[in-house]
Amino acid sequence: MQRTKRLFGKGIISNPKMVTQSQYSKIQFQSVLNKFSTFYNVMKAINFVDNAMMQLSNDGLKIIVEDAKSIQASAYVTRACFSDFKLEMAEQACPDAANTDSTQPFVTFGINLKVFTDCLSMFTSWDNDSSLKMMHKGNGAPLITILEQHGGADNLVTECSMRTIESFDCMELDFEDDQILSKINVKGMEFFQLLSELDRNCDEIEVSISPDAPHLMLNSFGELHSESCVQITNTSDMLITFNCSVANRNRYKFQHFRLAMRTLALASKVSLRTNTEGLLGLQVMIENSDSSHIFVEYFILPLISDDDQTTVN
Repeated sequence: MQRTKRLFGKGIISNPKMVTQSQYSKIQFQSVLNKFSTFYNVMKAINFVDNAMMQLSNDGLKIIVEDAKSIQASAYVTRACFSDFKLEMAEQACPDAANTDSTQPFVTFGINLKVFTDCLSMFTSWDNDSSLKMMHKGNGAPLITILEQHGGADNLVTECSMRTIESFDCMELDFEDDQILSKINVKGMEFFQLLSELDRNCDEIEVSISPDAPHLMLNSFGELHSESCVQITNTSDMLITFNCSVANRNRYKFQHFRLAMRTLALASKVSLRTNTEGLLGLQVMIENSDSSHIFVEYFILPLISDDDQTTVN
């Protein structure tokens, strides 16, 4: 019980009888997140598959999900979002003798994202007076979440112990500088409203970006040859910056855009990038209540057909 008393004395837990010494000895990761409604909304927005990868590093927390090897979303919660963040890196199994740094750059494990968001939903209505504390003992141990409501006559505390799973492989997607064809920064709410104007029942969306007007064009295609189109020039107030070296046009599943729109509704700024292979990247910046930021990045792979052309002559 001495470990429990120390946690109680440091304010990490409010009730010394809630946890046991065996659960909380040698904790590898612990954090405190105050006013966590934005974090909860982001977790709900990327919750389109059951299992997710949680990646912990000294820079913060990252949660990665992907579906059918065609879309990947990663939510990055910066260390500045936490009022307390401590992580002890695990020793490498076979460290390189020539390398003086024998620790892993990050810790990863899998979680059921639906269970995680269900746990977070318990106190979201009290978020302004609530805190989220997370603890993880290490490989194979459960992820402990402690939600505490403050300000009432009796503080309410809920503790959830969630089973973790072994880490699994995710697609390694990123942009090489020499392959980027276009990069556009847009205002978040305006871009969300732009996508909302398209037919929500369409099957595919074609994104055309060109150095010449119209600089950004979105075409949706549905059943019975129904179409809708939105055109934007680089003088639009919606655009913050516009850079395009080569005209490019690619089609994507509109369902993937619908998934991204859950996060775009929260965005203050969005960065849109495309590369020579038609990979589309949407990096969404979301402002937290304490002026820190949460970033969500989507990678969407293009639809492939014989007629598709990434670059347009």
